[in-house]
Amino acid sequence: MEKDENKELDAFYKKIIQESGLEEPSANFTASVISKIQQENQRAEIFSYRPLIPRYVWWVSTVLLSVFFGFVFLKPENSEFTILPAWNLDFFKMDAFVAALNSFQLPDALVYGFLSLAIFISFQAYLLKTHWNKQFIVE
Repeated sequence: MEKDENKELDAFYKKIIQESGLEEPSANFTASVISKIQQENQRAEIFSYRPLIPRYVWWVSTVLLSVFFGFVFLKPENSEFTILPAWNLDFFKMDAFVAALNSFQLPDALVYGFLSLAIFISFQAYLLKTHWNKQFIVE
């Protein structure tokens, strides 16, 4: 009985397809698709990524800072090239600050609290990552 219904449905589908005919694309279909693709490529070039601060600015600033700190810490009064004034750099001597840091101790409960917080945050990040990866799997 199912075979008879399938044959009737097949005959019905064939009749409808023959009556309606096959659709053909318009004459300019290929040209319009290619023009749209070219427009998308142009848009992609227009919105290409450019960093806010160019790479050469980073290099120049790094070189200038290293030269500046090199002159400051090499004591320019001993060198022949003395453009920089003789500055008093006593504030770089941090003996009191280092002594205060050496005597500073954190309570054990605080250390254990931060350690457990770090473990739980890592575990939660792992769980969220696996959750989001499962949502984007294409089967």
